[in-house]
Parts: sequence; structure tokens; C-alpha cells
Amino acid sequence: MSEIHSEKPDNGNSDALFEGILPFVPLPLVVELFDIAVTAYGGETAILSPSGDLSYRELADRVSGLADALAGHGVRPGDVIAVEQSPRPASIAALLAVLRLGGVVLPLDPVLPPTRRTAVLAAGRATGLIGADESYDRLPERVPLEDPPADAAYICFTSGSTGEPKGILGRGAGLAHFVTWQRDTFEVGPGDRVGQLTSWAFDVALRDVFLPLVSGAALCLPESRSVDADRVLGFLSRRRVTVLHTVPSLARRWLAGRAPVPLPDLRLTFFAGEQLHGELVRDWRGRIAPRARAVNLYGPSETTLAKFWYEVPEPPSPGPQPVGSPLPGTQAASADGGEVVIRTPYRSYGYLSGPDAFRPGPGGPDDLLYPTGDLGSFDASGVLHLLGRIDDQVKVRGVRLALRAVERALESVPGVVQAGVVDVRDERGEVTLVGHVHVRTSSVTRDSLRRAVTDQLSAAAVPAVLHLGREALPLLPSGKLDRSQLRALAGTPVAAAPASAPPASAASITEVCEQVLGVSPLSPDDNLFDQGADSLFALEIAARLEDVLGTPVPLGLLFEAPTIAEIGALLTAPVGAGPTKAAP
Repeated sequence: MSEIHSEKPDNGNSDALFEGILPFVPLPLVVELFDIAVTAYGGETAILSPSGDLSYRELADRVSGLADALAGHGVRPGDVIAVEQSPRPASIAALLAVLRLGGVVLPLDPVLPPTRRTAVLAAGRATGLIGADESYDRLPERVPLEDPPADAAYICFTSGSTGEPKGILGRGAGLAHFVTWQRDTFEVGPGDRVGQLTSWAFDVALRDVFLPLVSGAALCLPESRSVDADRVLGFLSRRRVTVLHTVPSLARRWLAGRAPVPLPDLRLTFFAGEQLHGELVRDWRGRIAPRARAVNLYGPSETTLAKFWYEVPEPPSPGPQPVGSPLPGTQAASADGGEVVIRTPYRSYGYLSGPDAFRPGPGGPDDLLYPTGDLGSFDASGVLHLLGRIDDQVKVRGVRLALRAVERALESVPGVVQAGVVDVRDERGEVTLVGHVHVRTSSVTRDSLRRAVTDQLSAAAVPAVLHLGREALPLLPSGKLDRSQLRALAGTPVAAAPASAPPASAASITEVCEQVLGVSPLSPDDNLFDQGADSLFALEIAARLEDVLGTPVPLGLLFEAPTIAEIGALLTAPVGAGPTKAAP
């Protein structure tokens, strides 16, 4: 059904823009679509991974065996089972096995900070965990999900910008609707190779995983979690990847590499999560992917993966690109002061707890509308252009964050009087967070502030720049923070306490940090954030250390240990024994 692109009606009610019933067309579930692909393409390669490749038939056998083992462990329809991400085919088989049993998958990034991990497992009502080491843990202390709908398929989480991660219960129909639309619209099939670069902390990883597996294409798992340009582009080149999902800020970083690796096999690049600029698409095609079609996707997690798409023409128009037209079975309106409202039966079930995500539509109890919080308008041809937010939320590297939530995290540190956070956008549209903190004592350090943010939110929420000072922050006559003045405010830095002496592995740690940051020499007690690190550099340092040391390294490492000395001490600390595990 085509979109509605009316402006705000006289009565100011967006519901008046939607009429009639939006039909729901039943679709096979993703696991059923996978079974169809196995029948059609059994001998084709389904997964290419560092630990070995699997054909569709071999993967199907793994899925059946895992499903039988999980059933033997008591997993039943409606149970929420967390599955940790790994570069091995077993993690993909585990996702499918849980779905085959009628369970609800909770994709889990294995290197979430401990506080965030605990919160996600608890909020997601997970009763079992399939680890990155292919083991199975029962989580008997969890309260199971009550009366989940038969079509419940997965749980994903918002960024936790309100202080707690907000769980969203996804529908199998919504997931199947998106991947079948993408497969059919862009003719993804045998011969295609889809790169899997997205962390499982985000629901968009589901399109990386399932698009190829319902299409007869191959899913390509990377050797490393590094986001370094040479490593990522080298992986995409070696695997001859043809289809890729990415975030504009990551693409910019890859383009900034010394000598971008060309990807002549790449035919489809799907951008999502942030504002996409025509200049980035021009550079992407000109320097990396000369034959790639560029597609801009848009849609909140609450409405499932993406609900709008726009193919960027050649040459692209300058500046921000539109997000385009809705997928089939989707309507949208710009109403109530310009807020974009989405209507689709292929949405999620909403939040596991807390406020309702949706509001009633005109078509009865099953007809729900999602107010996105995004401002937008439709041009004469019905193409949607986004114009910003109606609240204080911003997107940093694809993660939606509320500035006030970041401020609350900073203000939770003892000794902080008040915090103000502003977003600074460069000419390419990339967002940097800058924090201004009024402190009453010099015991407050940048390290303690960064740790507070990562404990409560996500790495993307950590301000790249932190100004600390003893003066009160500027206010408007209304008593609210004067954010325009905050952009020019400079505070007095407070030095972090010196770290302990570095361990024997400091040489390799120092080399990795110097290479990533492009700063040399670094001393053991240099705070790496003061040397230019941000959340992406932090992820890159952790990923490279994992490769060099041959041991798992949390991607949030730098926020816990921001100096070379502290990194070495943390990585050489004894690890406590974990819970007893049983093989699935």
C-alpha cells in the first residue's frame, strides 16, 4: 500500500490521515524461509567463517541437532534464550535452532560491559544462554516471559538512553516481511555474499544474518571485530562480499584510511542509522565501490528493522539524502507539528515493560500507530525527508541517545553538581558529544565520568570531549541549560590519578595504542582519551589487542582502563571461575 504524504490536517490529529484497514498478509517465518532455501540450494555455501564453511544442508543438520539438544535441556516454545555472537557458524545455527523450537531469541554481544550485560539478560527475561564457546547455561533465577504471543521471535534493546535498556519484543512476521522484501527487491540470491559486521547488541544485525540465509546467498563472518579500514575492507575484498549494511560514520572512517581497498564485487551498500550525505556516497563509489548501488534505509526498532528506503542516484544530490518511500504494507504521515507517524501490521509487539510504544489507529484494536519522534516532510513525489528530532535525542554512530540521559549518568558520580551535554555536528553530518561538568571536588576525574556513562548506557554515549570546571553551568531565564553557551564553554581539566607500573605485556599494548591513535610515543600513564581516543578508537584498540594477545578482550576495556598501565593490569588479572556449563 502506498504512503500517505499529507501535511498536518486542520484538527492536528495524525489519525485522521489514515483511513480503512491496512491488510496483513501472512508470511512464512524466517526459519521456514530458511528451510525453503535448504531445499532449493542445499549444496550451496551458507556460511563462510574463519573456523570453516558450511553448506545449506550442513547448516540445517547443525540446526536440527542443536534444537534437539536444547529441547533436551527443557527449552520450550516462548522461552527467551540469549545467544552470544561469535565468528563461528555455531552461533548462527543457535539462532535458527531457538526459532525452530518456537523460542524467542535474544542476540547478545559477548563483550558488553558487565553491568549492561546483567541488565539486558534480566530485562529480556532470558532463561537460558548459549555462549560464544557453544556451551549452554540455564538461568533459573530469571522470571520467564509471561504469555508471549505465538509470533514472538526476538528481543532487541534500545540504547538504554533512559538509564535502563528498553526491551522490544519483535514479531516473526516483521522480520520475515523485511528480509523477503529486501531479497526480492534487490534480487539477492546464489552468488551473493553478505558481510556480517554489525554487533549483535543492535537489532539491525538480524538483517545481516537472515537476508543471505533466506536467499541462497552466503553469510560471511569476519575474522576480527576490528573496525580498522584496512582490516574491514581487506575482509570484504578477500571474501568478495557483494552486499553490505553499514553506518555512514563507519564508512567515513574507512574512506579516511591511507589507501582504501577497492571492492569491485560490492554491488549493494545499505546505509542506515544516521543521516546520509550525498558527498559520502560520491566518495564511497569513487574510491571503494564503483559499481555499488547505494540505498538509504530508515525505521525505528519499534517498527522492525527499516520501513523506508531510498536509492541514491548517480550522481547523488549534495547534502542530506531523503529516506524515501515506505515498504509495502506500510503507511506514513507527517502530522502534529511535523512528527513522522508510521502505520504497519509488520511492526514489533512493543516494549516488554514500561509505556506503550504505539497508540491506537482508526482501524480497530489491531491497528496501531508509532509516533517516531522524528520531524519530517514529504516532497511533491511523496519522498520523505527527515528534518531532526522533536526531543533532545541525537544519533551517534547509529545509536540513538538522549542528551539528558547522558547528563544524568554524569551527575550520578559523587562530587558532580551538574552536567550539560551538547552535540556538535561537522560539515559531513557526523555527531560528536561534548560534556561540560560542574564539579565541587578535584576527586572527580574524566575516567570516573566515562565509567559511569558506560555502566549505565552504551559506549557511544561517552562524550568525546569532557570539560571539568568549578563554575556553574550557564542557564536560560527559564532555568534550563543554555546549550548554545555550552558549545563555547571551556572548563578546567582535572588530571586523573597516576596509574600503577605497567606489566610485562606493556610493549605490545603500547604498540597497538600508538598505531590506532597515530600518536607516538605514549607513556604508561597517558590517558588515551586525552590523546584523541573516542568510542570507535576504544573498540578498535580492544579488537586489535584481542588479535595480538590471542585472548578475549571486552570492547569496553578502555572505559575501565584508560591508560596502557591499567590495560595491562586488567588483562593480566586472574579471572574467577564461571558457572558450570553444559554442551547444547
